Amino acid sequence: MSNEKIECTTHGMADATFVCQHLVKGEKLGFHVRYDPEIPDELCPDAWCNQCEETLNSEGEWNETSEAFADIKLLCSQCYEIARDRNWLEDSDTLDNLICSSFEYADEKQRSFIEKFKVNDHERWDWYQETGKLIFTHDGKPQVEADIHFSGSFSSKSNTWMWAWANQHLNEIIKTRSREVRKIGQDLHVQKLEAGRWLATEVDGWEMTSILAKQLGAIGTYRTKKEGGFTYMVITKAEWVSKSKVRSFFGL
Repeated sequence: MSNEKIECTTHGMADATFVCQHLVKGEKLGFHVRYDPEIPDELCPDAWCNQCEETLNSEGEWNETSEAFADIKLLCSQCYEIARDRNWLEDSDTLDNLICSSFEYADEKQRSFIEKFKVNDHERWDWYQETGKLIFTHDGKPQVEADIHFSGSFSSKSNTWMWAWANQHLNEIIKTRSREVRKIGQDLHVQKLEAGRWLATEVDGWEMTSILAKQLGAIGTYRTKKEGGFTYMVITKAEWVSKSKVRSFFGL
């Protein structure tokens, strides 16, 4: 994806991206990407189809022959994502099985986490991306402190999921480990795990978060409301701030 903006006749001003000629209007042609080591978290890396990949492998490099066959075209970022969704090929059972096993893990851990730390009884929560902490408070005083890692966020305005690693507004301390799921996606060629942003529902947010939870051996998951959507995270460690205060507030 270029740093430049282009005027799309459908989507207006958007980021410029580059794809092979076949992906522009094609369907189920396969989808391959080149990750720029200088921009490892870009949302829309250069992409091409299976035929272009075969030509590239045959030539051994991008040269006059492979480049002529690809005939790279310019798309806006939204057109890119539509073309990606239309052309990506994968085994759907791979993701379904991963979600099922991850949900089973996360659900068991979540019940224990909620009971042990009385998560639903606290008056408020606050998370701090500078420290990677989630704090539950009661009567204006901290009660539980948790270590968190963001999985991503759901926008109800665009109905999209964005992985934390793709969000430029987040600090590294809370988003870096979400890249572990992207690595799984790259190895398995699963779009929802590899692509930084895609059309989604709130349920997708929980499913993706459960996958990260299992990957990190998390003790729980959490979702906080934000303007226009939700932020999802996993909890890898938690502790009561003061046992005396706990007894006072919760009778433990």
